[in-house]
Amino acid sequence: MKKYLVLLVAFALVFGLSGAASAYNITYLNNPIVPTNGGYTSPETNAIVETFDPNASFTQGWVWTGSYSIVSNGGNVDSRYSAPSYVDPITGNTKESTDYISVPLGTGSNPPNTGSVTVTGLGGYYNYFGLWWGSIDTYNTLAFSKDGNLFATISGSDLSNPANGQQWLPGTNKYVNIYFGANESFDSFTMTSTNFAFEADNIAIGVPEPTTLLLLGLGLIGLAGVRRKFKG
Repeated sequence: MKKYLVLLVAFALVFGLSGAASAYNITYLNNPIVPTNGGYTSPETNAIVETFDPNASFTQGWVWTGSYSIVSNGGNVDSRYSAPSYVDPITGNTKESTDYISVPLGTGSNPPNTGSVTVTGLGGYYNYFGLWWGSIDTYNTLAFSKDGNLFATISGSDLSNPANGQQWLPGTNKYVNIYFGANESFDSFTMTSTNFAFEADNIAIGVPEPTTLLLLGLGLIGLAGVRRKFKG
């Protein structure tokens, strides 16, 4: 019991960081397993997931404000948007065939190539966010706010090197899980792109299970230990 309490204290120290820098941990899913639910989706069993299915519509009642398109049936338009991809162990690289979101608006004869969408009305505060991020680019950005105050911004460059918008490679098409610190949570998020496009599907929000947060905290503690070993 004493050892467990020590671990909990260590976890609290790691994820209870305060100040200008936001504390978060990121994990990925891009392994060669046939995806379900229209593609890679959240590993968090208690997450609320917006799939945009069926019929290119919103399913969760969140409020979406800004410049975006809901693309049906995995549609693609050259130089505007392309459906996220995954690796099928039998057929290889495969595009999803269900509905997804693309930012900015990519329809019409001459749509603007920059824009953002802000999502509110989530129904509470959350410290987990996940999305199947397609063709990750340096100019794609996620921002998180609580009570109108921005506290974290994550760009495509933070997730992939290079973040060059490749439409088929696993390194730029993966499910991204973002876990914020225990003292940080969001009630809105913004997807921004300064060029065509920011494509995503199966966007998830939630409060992770305590064991998940503990494991993530221990992972960061382990990395800190390795750093001390090589430094000493």
